[in-house]
Amino acid sequence: MITIVQFLQSLIIPDPIAPEVIRAKAYEMWKAQGGGNINADANWQAAIDQLKLAEKLSRRNFILELIRLVIASLSTSATIFGGSILFLNFSQGENRLITERFTRSIEQLGNKEETIRIGGIYALERIANDSPRDGWTIMEVLSSFVRGKQSIKGQDISQLPTIRTDSQAALTVINRRQTDLESDSQYLDLSLSNLCEANLVGANLDRAKLNNSALIKADLRGASLNLTNLSHANLNSANLTKVQLDRANLIQADLSNTNLSSASLHEANLNKANLSNAILDGAILTNASLGNTNLTGAILIGANLRGATLSKANLTKADLSGSDLYQVNLCGANLNKADLRKTRNLDIIQVKLAQNWMLAIYDPEVDKLLKSEPPTNN
Repeated sequence: MITIVQFLQSLIIPDPIAPEVIRAKAYEMWKAQGGGNINADANWQAAIDQLKLAEKLSRRNFILELIRLVIASLSTSATIFGGSILFLNFSQGENRLITERFTRSIEQLGNKEETIRIGGIYALERIANDSPRDGWTIMEVLSSFVRGKQSIKGQDISQLPTIRTDSQAALTVINRRQTDLESDSQYLDLSLSNLCEANLVGANLDRAKLNNSALIKADLRGASLNLTNLSHANLNSANLTKVQLDRANLIQADLSNTNLSSASLHEANLNKANLSNAILDGAILTNASLGNTNLTGAILIGANLRGATLSKANLTKADLSGSDLYQVNLCGANLNKADLRKTRNLDIIQVKLAQNWMLAIYDPEVDKLLKSEPPTNN
């Protein structure tokens, strides 16, 4: 059976013309010239030339028709291939454009004029929206920008100004970023930053580093700060209503006078934190660690403290009325004038392990039960 290669070779390299075919063509030419004495060799060669030309034209037309049919049959594949090449060229052009836009925006961030810096910030946001794969890099750039502009290293916390306009613009872009492509290993670094009076309403700052930062009077209502590092942060008078702080690190954080109403602090670490005069009504503090925490004057009305550790915590004048104290550890806690009325699941044994438990305020039946036996700890 003839192969495809042999077939194509036969089209390109023709077989020799048979002598009888040449002889017939030469005779035809002799008759066309009127017969008589003629140069036989000349007729013979002329016949060969004409036959070769005719064969060449015939083969050429056949090959062209064959090519047309092949192209037609492969039109879909050719279209796909052409489209792929076009897409690759477009993608490369788009990447170059993104890079150029990114470079210009970075240059704007370093400009002396605040309005130009803000323009660069919003230009970066547009790039992040147009190219989601570059989104996280842009968030890291903006976080670095905020840390650089708002650094509190060597500054007096009590004298810090409110957050700058361009830094707030960067935070706004960070707050409304797309988080679908972010992984658990990625986190925003805003540590050691002055974020006083910053608007972070509804912000997604899960896993962020905010340790040693100043968030005095910041608005974080409804923000998500799960697993966030806020150790040694200053959140004095901040609004943390309905914030999510599950498993957050708040060791030695200043949360005095903060509003944590209906906040979730499940398994949060609040050891040695300052929560004096904080509002925690309706807050969830299940399994939270509050060892040596200052809760003087704190309002924990209706709070859920099931399984929480309050050992050596200062609860002087704290209002825990209506709270759930199931399996709460009160060993060594200061209950001086603490309001424990209408609490649920109050453990008499745990109460008596606390300091100044006799000075706390109880429901009459609980008070009677506590005083029916000699105190074990005073």
